Amino acid sequence: MTIIDLELWTVLLRRPDHSLRKRLLEIWTAAGIAALIALAWAEPFSARYLPAAAKPFVMFLRGVLLVESFGYMYHRFFQHVGWLTRKSASIRRNQMYHWLHHMVIYPIGRHYKRDTGYVSSETGLATSWTVPGVVVAGLVVWTHGLGLATLGFIAGVAIYAKYVVDTTHSRFHLVNHPWKDSEYFHYLEDMHLLHHWDQAMNFTIVHPAMDVLFGTYLDPKTHREQIAAVDSGDTLTVSDATNWRYLLKEASPAEHAAFITQARKHPRSIRKVELLIACMERRLAIAPAEAEALDLHVRAKDLLALVKPETALA
Repeated sequence: MTIIDLELWTVLLRRPDHSLRKRLLEIWTAAGIAALIALAWAEPFSARYLPAAAKPFVMFLRGVLLVESFGYMYHRFFQHVGWLTRKSASIRRNQMYHWLHHMVIYPIGRHYKRDTGYVSSETGLATSWTVPGVVVAGLVVWTHGLGLATLGFIAGVAIYAKYVVDTTHSRFHLVNHPWKDSEYFHYLEDMHLLHHWDQAMNFTIVHPAMDVLFGTYLDPKTHREQIAAVDSGDTLTVSDATNWRYLLKEASPAEHAAFITQARKHPRSIRKVELLIACMERRLAIAPAEAEALDLHVRAKDLLALVKPETALA
């Protein structure tokens, strides 16, 4: 039994954590994110204690804080499988684009980094990010009025989001770029690798502050086995387990049919189903009567038979 198998089985079998620590962390996360967004939006101290000339600069920094706090919340709760995606079809559509980024365009293995330009999962304006940005700009003008300070806030949001966060993330998936020899960039790169390993962890891009604050930080120094596994295209990840369980147990008929269509075009997806079946067989060798493992095993084999009909005869 490996550490990786234990991680996969915990996710696939969906062992809920109802501990007091988990509940307190949820309360802390909700209160903390709300407080940071409120501080970014309406920080009261600079107007009282700093000269008026400093206010645009302070507002710029508040824009950066908003990107970090709101971006963490948005990435964590709106772009990955969770209770919000189970409640709303529009949020689930947004989550689909990020799923494509993780599982189709930049899956683990040799396809994770490429020597071509960055490929976005959304074409055109990328509405999943531009719409929130436009809404924020409109709200800040409405609540703060139009002036240099407001423009400083909007500039902070736009410049930091586009030219710092987005550029850094794009370069995680590129072979050649100006930061490839930076030690700090390699640390961030490993941190993001671990996010592709387990999409419930390491949501931040430029530094780990939000993840450390809200209990979602995986330290690259202590997770070398997982990072090594990401380099292999023949490894089932915790993110895979999350997404495959959703597909097998919770997806709508339309989502299920869409996957079957896409899987026939992308053999890597079929290979993941085979790895999932093998993982469940290892679990059943230890616990042959476990109902959830049996159910997932049957569903995965049925799915494989649909996307790869020759396996149904085996």
